[in-house]
Amino acid sequence: MSSENKEKKGKNKLYGTYTIYRSEFDKIVWPSRPELIRKTITVVIISGLFGAYIAMLDGALATLYTTIVGFLA
Repeated sequence: MSSENKEKKGKNKLYGTYTIYRSEFDKIVWPSRPELIRKTITVVIISGLFGAYIAMLDGALATLYTTIVGFLA
């Protein structure tokens, strides 16, 4: 196989890959601005609630640990 044929094959392979990616990219459905804002607010609120839950759990376990260590000392 000549180097010219290899070069053409490489370009066709690259173009084929580009075409596949481009066709997949065209299938993406981007959210509307109101939908994006609503989902962002939901994520922020849920993250805050989980953060508060973890902080309360950490505080309760720290208090329990301190109490147990206090009894043993």
